[in-house]
Amino acid sequence: MKITDVKRTQPLGPQNRNWVLLKIFTDEGIVGLGEWVFGLGRGKFEGLRNTLIGRDPMNINKLHHDMLWQMQGLGAGVELALWDIQGKKLGLPMHQLLGGKLRDKIRMYCDCHAGDFWTGGGYARRWREVRETGVLDPVYEPESYVEMAKRVVGEGFTAIKFDVDVANPWKMDVYDRSISRREHEHIITVIEKVREAIGSYVDLAVDLHGSFNMADALRICKDVEHLDLLWLEDPVRWEWGNVDAMAKICMQTETPICTGEILYGAKMHRELIVKQACDLLEPDIPLSGGAIEIRRIAELAEMYYMSIAPHNMASTLTAIGAAHICSTIPNFLALEYHSHNIPLWSNMLDLKEPIQQGYIAVPEGPGLGVELDEEAIAAHLPGGELIWS
Repeated sequence: MKITDVKRTQPLGPQNRNWVLLKIFTDEGIVGLGEWVFGLGRGKFEGLRNTLIGRDPMNINKLHHDMLWQMQGLGAGVELALWDIQGKKLGLPMHQLLGGKLRDKIRMYCDCHAGDFWTGGGYARRWREVRETGVLDPVYEPESYVEMAKRVVGEGFTAIKFDVDVANPWKMDVYDRSISRREHEHIITVIEKVREAIGSYVDLAVDLHGSFNMADALRICKDVEHLDLLWLEDPVRWEWGNVDAMAKICMQTETPICTGEILYGAKMHRELIVKQACDLLEPDIPLSGGAIEIRRIAELAEMYYMSIAPHNMASTLTAIGAAHICSTIPNFLALEYHSHNIPLWSNMLDLKEPIQQGYIAVPEGPGLGVELDEEAIAAHLPGGELIWS
């Protein structure tokens, strides 16, 4: 079998996080489905196409390494399409190609943002408004967090996450990373109120996005120890080189620390794991390098008794691929669901509403076990047309 062409869609619009879908065509008529990275230019796409045309899509390991060298991990959505082709050729689901599944369904944790789901425009607007008015937006009041938590738990999710480094009027200096006493109080109050509302048996995670300095981030970690968080994410900035700072925080708090969403490949995760600079890892499956690389990360983490909870803001297609991968990983905790406010996410495949009661059932069909519903996708686009080129 040979690859004959590679095509991608236009970005699906900001309301759909500008996902870009991808197809790999073969001389046997089998088409693999994957996802391209929004923002990578035409030149990179043409380079990838030229690399793939004429190659054997069944030799995923070789193509994986070729693409990683060329694209530094951002070819993982292409690797997904290769697994889809191989599964369709052999008549086996992707998880079987990876050695078989350990679980039939994948636990999802819902990223709620705050009292409203996250959008890039809404987030930026609230920062502008709070600086102009000095007034906290109602979606960041503790009561709004509580209402969102109750809503999502009511849908069957057993794990939820909130952002607490949000636009607020209490910053003493917009450049300094310290936390004012009033902001600190607000953060702790939000987390306490949500925990009280959802009870002890729903897992609760919070994200600081590396927004604060070490001393104040550590103070947050220690002041929520009594709330039994699933994890606290990125207490200090993500830049490579913060491993020692992360390790210092881990050594001084009982709150589990999670990080890793922007790191590429197993080698970048290695120092975090070996230095015990976090308690859980959240590698982004596309960014981390796809099925081959994410399993290397998980295996290394398992040697140090760490679980992984992969980051996920990609399309539903990639989430299904992630479900296959995560079904084969022993030390898997939960997969992120960050698209609750995007109607297309639940409607873009022939499998509608894939999340049921907080879980995705792992498909049993060949390859990914799903196909795109191109008419449904087009109906969600501003121009009403899905274009492949």
